[in-house]
Amino acid sequence: MEKNYYSLKDFELSLKENAIERANDFQKYINQLNGFGCKSYWIASHTGIGATMNIEGYDKPVISFIANDYLGMSQREETIYAGIEALKKYGTGACAAQVIGGYLDIHKQLEEEIASFVGQEDAILFSSGFGANAGILRALLGKNDIALTDPFIHTSTLAGLHGTNIKRIGHNDLEYLEMVLKEVKDQYETKLVIIDGVYSQDGDLSALPGIIALCKKYDAMLMVDDAHGIGVMGANGRGTAEHFDCLGQIDIITGTFSKSFGCVGGFAAASKKLIQYLRFYADSNVFSAAPTPQVTASVLKALELIKTRPEIRQKLWDNTNYLRKELMERGFDIGKSVSPIFPIMVRDNKKVYQIAKMLQERGIFTIAIVYPAVRTKEARLRVSILSTHEKEHLDCLVSALEEINQTIPIKKQ
Repeated sequence: MEKNYYSLKDFELSLKENAIERANDFQKYINQLNGFGCKSYWIASHTGIGATMNIEGYDKPVISFIANDYLGMSQREETIYAGIEALKKYGTGACAAQVIGGYLDIHKQLEEEIASFVGQEDAILFSSGFGANAGILRALLGKNDIALTDPFIHTSTLAGLHGTNIKRIGHNDLEYLEMVLKEVKDQYETKLVIIDGVYSQDGDLSALPGIIALCKKYDAMLMVDDAHGIGVMGANGRGTAEHFDCLGQIDIITGTFSKSFGCVGGFAAASKKLIQYLRFYADSNVFSAAPTPQVTASVLKALELIKTRPEIRQKLWDNTNYLRKELMERGFDIGKSVSPIFPIMVRDNKKVYQIAKMLQERGIFTIAIVYPAVRTKEARLRVSILSTHEKEHLDCLVSALEEINQTIPIKKQ
């Protein structure tokens, strides 16, 4: 009997089909997406992706809520110029791994500055945020260790855990975490709790102070992926740890340069001894070409602006608070979000694509998030707010949702 609805889960690695058979069957999912009539994945843009973008097939720019460029750094003259100057000085690439000669003076400078910024002793750079998480975990955890993971951590983190033991902990459930820490206390060499600072789908924060206290109590290490927190959270944008007044109390902080810094790449920040170890054992650094000079210089300039131009971050929070107020007063369900990430809950995998299509028809681009990225009954539109959004952009989104709600109920029932 033919299924009525397919998800990406249906076409993962299988014991019953070979790779070619799976690829052929996957056409069913593509046909389903085409049937929804909603542009969802692999959409070409003719411009940079910020508050607006020019999408293939549209004759004018659309308002975009898909980018994570929270502070608009990818389009600022200062970051662009810094990248151009680095291209002139260093060329288009280091063309070697950092460990064997691709380590530029600006790489070292960025490591020192980002470590200080997030309250750690030292840092190591990676060509992607994904590589940072996966590489350091493969280096640190083996068969005699265990990772205690929040269920909503990023896939990049899970990619580094194939060679170790894993135990899921409840999301921000301190009581359950303590029970698990007691259980594993004497069973493994390294006990590493892994959480996000800001969670990328719900926009909520980790219960960081309580988790730090429990890790100290039970002699466990703590790793915080603060990809969506650095540059955004805290009085000075130093991340979720600053927001909770916990700077310097976390063993490992990882992050990406593809969000608040407007570039690409990633880092891990920790003690000098731990970073020294990772310089020789984190495979995604050791066996990967160094971040490009342009990216490194642009990130350095973005970090300078984050430190010296607080009005950029203030504009982000003005936009965030305005949209939250508008959506909540009108009865839309935005879950537990306390960040610039807004899940507009629809809770129906098919209906969310219909709504996304109707928004696109009104010149507004959002992404439908469905199973397996989220639970089946937690389908939502994911809206990211930027400092470069104008009030008119936010009003357009709210007005469009109000109109669509007359046809397809979105608000809380």
